[in-house]
Amino acid sequence: MTIMFNDVERLILERWTEVVGLIDAHETLQHRLEEQIQSVADRVGRWARPQGFEVDSSPRDGEINAWKPAWADRRKDPKVFLTVGGFYPIGFRKVEDSHPYMWVYTLNLEQYKLKEQQRTAFAHALRTALGGGAREWEAHDVDDLEGPLGRYLVEYDDTFRVKLLLDPDALFEFCTKQFESLFALADTIDAELQRLGK
Repeated sequence: MTIMFNDVERLILERWTEVVGLIDAHETLQHRLEEQIQSVADRVGRWARPQGFEVDSSPRDGEINAWKPAWADRRKDPKVFLTVGGFYPIGFRKVEDSHPYMWVYTLNLEQYKLKEQQRTAFAHALRTALGGGAREWEAHDVDDLEGPLGRYLVEYDDTFRVKLLLDPDALFEFCTKQFESLFALADTIDAELQRLGK
């Protein structure tokens, strides 16, 4: 049986040395981008701390997270954390999101022995407390058990994301702007956590 190669496969084989070089460059780029995100996360942390928030990052996932110390326990992850993410373009490390995003994650509430029904009630209570403002946080894939509030920043595309990754100052400004919107939810989250007694 004769295998018929398409034009792209032929190009890859014929330019194999260059292809291997690109694969190596891609690996190096992944590490450098993780370093870039970690560096920006450190700056965001210095900016957020005076406002009462702690910050960490998931550079591999292209995310920066923030939370109030009152939402955490020394032995466990924060009950709720706020995320700005989606920095990598589509296809990079299996990224499928078309746009950057802001999300409120509650998946760690399970570590605090909250049953599914309680976590769902917490999600509903958050949206009720936000009133009409909750509509801004109803992305198609919000999840009452793990991420009840989320927003895709549809005005930003892959070209914009690449520019952000190449410019740490622009990435820092982008993150702080988005976190300001997330931090505005903190009082509501505080009140609902207190109502939960957790």
